[in-house]
Amino acid sequence: MRLVFDNPFEAEGCWFKGNVHTHTTNSDGHMTPEQIVLRYREAGYDFLSITDHGVLTDTRELSRPDLLMIPGEEICAGSSERGRFNHIVGLNIDGEIPVKDFQRWESPQRVIDLIGELGGFAILAHPYWSELNINDMTKLRGYIGVEVYNATCDLTIGRGHSNVHWDDLLAIGRRLLGFAVDDAHCLVKPLLPLDLCEAWISVKARDLTAESIMNGIRDGYFYSSNGPEIRGINVSKREVRVSSSPVKSIAFVSNGGHGE
Repeated sequence: MRLVFDNPFEAEGCWFKGNVHTHTTNSDGHMTPEQIVLRYREAGYDFLSITDHGVLTDTRELSRPDLLMIPGEEICAGSSERGRFNHIVGLNIDGEIPVKDFQRWESPQRVIDLIGELGGFAILAHPYWSELNINDMTKLRGYIGVEVYNATCDLTIGRGHSNVHWDDLLAIGRRLLGFAVDDAHCLVKPLLPLDLCEAWISVKARDLTAESIMNGIRDGYFYSSNGPEIRGINVSKREVRVSSSPVKSIAFVSNGGHGE
């Protein structure tokens, strides 16, 4: 059966690089918003969302022509089957999420619903690090995707890759998006790389505005990476061709293990 999908590499627009999970001294980060913004600008990022815990950091004065700031917030709520918090990122919200952070009694579904009411998108953060299982993830509705790579979770305890969690959801028909993020906290430790500018998403959008970037994310017109740059994907009747910067290998993951 031929794979049919809307190919962002064939769509009009430009590619914009950004990180959608970042912390500052307004919560548990170790750099100020101004310091964080400077580092991402110097690294060539085009957009950034500061997602402090339980507070909507005002970044309106930090946007620059070459770096778009998208408002965000992270809330930890409820309890998984393993007794861990659900970490939920609200992206492009137009107000602070009206719940207290780190409350066991708070419903994670309510947090997701409130993010939608605030005009934003909800993303399930680092499910491997949070020890979420398929039951924890399937009982929640209304989030647009999961973090398949989280740099700080990878660099600190080796639990940054949540590919299996994403694939399990896709295999049962949950059409969710996969995000690569820094989750930057910028804590300096000996022998530990800084969790800054390690991962990103590249979004195909008409221009560098919040509306265009969010439309690209909503439509799945982006790819996630912690290294390679994808330069093209071509799907024909008998093959899929990918062009990229140098990589060790390219793997195609299919449903049910019966791909050709």
